[in-house]
Amino acid sequence: MNIKPTAHSLPVKQERTSPVKPFEDVAEGMEASFTSHMLAEMRKTVPKDTPDSTATAYYNSLLDYERAQTMAKSDSGLGIKKVILDQIVPEHMKHYLKAQAPHTETSQGLAGSMKEKTNE
Repeated sequence: MNIKPTAHSLPVKQERTSPVKPFEDVAEGMEASFTSHMLAEMRKTVPKDTPDSTATAYYNSLLDYERAQTMAKSDSGLGIKKVILDQIVPEHMKHYLKAQAPHTETSQGLAGSMKEKTNE
């Protein structure tokens, strides 16, 4: 019996990453940071009878951080990510942003959705 050794390579699953992914990560981080700070400052404006304990303040800071991360990852966040991307992505790479843009009606952001709800 003749055994012929042949090399069969397993299919390699390669995930294609966008060349603008590092820019998107930076913009998302900046939006999350801004949103987290904004939420913390908004929390300070709420009148309270007694000051928060350190545990409550820590919990609220974690909650603000997680909310900010969720908002930054969504396509309909504050829109800061899009503005930052328009500024930091080089011109020759902007077509990658347009190719990745979701084809939804959320391009108006929060202001557009609020306007539609108030007009009903």
